[in-house]
Order: sequence, then C-alpha cells, then structure tokens
Amino acid sequence: MKRLPMPSESTGFALVEILVALGIGLVVVGAVLASYLSNGQTGRFQSAVAQMDEDAQIGLRILTRELLMAGYAMPTSMNADTRVFNQSYDARAVFGCDKGFSAAPSVNPSTCAGSGGTPSIEIAYEVDLYNSVVSNGKGTDCAGVALPASQNGITFNRYSVGSSSPGRSELRCSSGSSTIPLVDNVERLQFWYGQSDGGASPQLIRYTQASDADFSRVMSVRVCLLMRSSEAPAKAEDAAWQSYLDCDGVRRTAADGRLRRVYFSTIALRSKTP
Repeated sequence: MKRLPMPSESTGFALVEILVALGIGLVVVGAVLASYLSNGQTGRFQSAVAQMDEDAQIGLRILTRELLMAGYAMPTSMNADTRVFNQSYDARAVFGCDKGFSAAPSVNPSTCAGSGGTPSIEIAYEVDLYNSVVSNGKGTDCAGVALPASQNGITFNRYSVGSSSPGRSELRCSSGSSTIPLVDNVERLQFWYGQSDGGASPQLIRYTQASDADFSRVMSVRVCLLMRSSEAPAKAEDAAWQSYLDCDGVRRTAADGRLRRVYFSTIALRSKTP
C-alpha cells in the first residue's frame, strides 16, 4: 500500500501567535474598560450638576415669589389729596440680618443676632385666600400654618440656611412657631439689598449687605444660593471639578469631593416700584 506524504508544516498555532493574540485582546479589553469607567465618571458629574441646577431653580423660584409679594397688603382707603391708597400693612417689606435673627420664630418683626448665624431675610406681606395655600378657610404662612385672627393676615416669613440633622444643609423657612425645610443641599444663602436715592422718583443707586442697608429704601434684592451635590463624585485627581467660586467671587476648593456651584437672581420689589 502506498503511503500518503506527511505535510511539511504544522497546521496548529505557534506559541508566539497565541501570545500576540492575547496581547491584542488585553489591549482591546483595557480600552473598553477605560472608556466605560470614563463614561461612568462623566455621567456621575453630569447627574450631580443637573441635580444642583434643579434644586437651585426650585429655591430661587420660592424666594422670587416671596420677594414679589413683599410689602403687599389690601388697600383700605384712598387719600383724596394724593390719591395714594392706604393699606392694612405699611411697615417694612423686607428685613435682613448678616448673622441671623436674635430669637426663635415669632409673629412680630425680627431683630438681628450679634454673632453665630448666617445671612437671613424676613419678608412681610398680607396673606389671603388667593396668594397662599388655604387651610381651614384661612391664608397660611410659608410653613403652611393658618394665621391667627390676631395677626390680621400679616405674615413674617424668614428664610435662612440650617440643618435638621448632621451632614445636611438646607434652605428653611420659619414663621410663627414653625420651621420647615424647603430645599436640600443649599450650603449658603446670601443677599444684597438695592437702595434707592430716597427721591420723589426713586432711583436705584447701590447694592449693600444687610448691615449697611436702609430697609425703608430697599427697591430690589439680589439673591445668591451656593449649592452642593448630594453625592461626592470628585476624586483627588479631579481638582478642576472641586474648585468653585463662592457668592463673594472668592475661589475655593472643596475637600469632601462634592461639587459646588453658585446661582444668582435679582428681584425688584413690586410694592416699591414707582
């Protein structure tokens, strides 16, 4: 019987070929993994920024709505000579303190604390069935509590930043004997008060902090919210993400890995508009 000739070369894979294939596979897998991790980190950053944007817009809407109401009261009569309405409330529309208020929430106008607190604002106006949530047939303050008859519908809503538990920082409202949290992850709240020249046709001349403000001449309020992310997506190597400007324009660096961003809004007081 005639034998078939043996092939001159092996049909298997050489060790070098296997090693080359493994090396290429590792490079591909590494590239895919690096892309996945990078996209995941970017997604966490984007989610944190979106959450800060949403919380800040809610906080600014609340404060804007309140400041637009500042000084509002129903007219009770009209001066026949000047044709100016007399109102049920004609005292200060807004009042601010750079270091917080001196006492617990009250139904009376506030006074400022000497130290220890954070910038706070008091907004006064008359609530009724149309500009507030109705409870038991009565208008309510910012905490949702119906105003007593003795208060004649005038509420003094106070806004500040505080903490209801360790590690939290939130925008809060106090009125009467109640304090409620409104927006979480608000690290600082700051105000500047637009002063008029006091003339017959008042003109805005400057913005000042509460300690230098004449609140009888305040025409507008500039608000700053310093927000922080609820999570800490930034690592030590993400220095650019941890750097931020505070409400005063000072460059700072976060040490806890959370992102921070400031949001501004300026609101003209309708009751002080000429």
